[in-house]
Amino acid sequence: MSWIADRMDANVSAIAERVARRINRRDALRGAVLGGAASLAALAIGEQPALAQDCVCGPTRRCANCAGVGCPEGYRLCKGSSSSDCFNGQGYRCEWPQGTWIACMGMGKGYGYKVCYDCIGAGGCEDWCTCLSDCICCHCLTAADVRAEQRRIQAHAELAG
Repeated sequence: MSWIADRMDANVSAIAERVARRINRRDALRGAVLGGAASLAALAIGEQPALAQDCVCGPTRRCANCAGVGCPEGYRLCKGSSSSDCFNGQGYRCEWPQGTWIACMGMGKGYGYKVCYDCIGAGGCEDWCTCLSDCICCHCLTAADVRAEQRRIQAHAELAG
C-alpha cells in the first residue's frame, strides 16, 4: 500500500512543479499559488477541488476582441524567454517560451481553469497585448472529464495551427 502513496506523492510533486514553472512571476499571489496546489493535489487523489481564485494576467494591456481560448484573429502567441528583446510599449518583455500560462484554477465545479495568452499582432513587439481565456473545464466533474477536455482542446489547437 505504501508504494501507492509514494507514487501518488511523486505524481502530485511532478504536476505541481510543472504548474509552478508556468505561474507568471509578475502576478503570482500567495493565494493563487496555494489554491492551485490544492486543486492539483485534489485532482491527483480524485477529489474535487474547493478553491477558486481571481484571475489576472498581469499589468500588460488587454487585447481587443480576445477569443474564448487563444489570441484574437490576426495575432499569434508572443513566445519569448527571460532574455527576449520583444518589449511592448509598456516595457514588458515577451518572456514565456509557450506564450501562455495558467491564470487560476479551481473554478466552476472545481476543475476549471483560465489561461493567459501573450499575443503579438501586425504592430510587432511594441504592440503585444494579453488575453484571458474563458473558463476551461468549468463543467468537469471528474479527472476523466479533465482529460477529455484537454484532448478536445489539443485537437482544436492542432486544427487551428
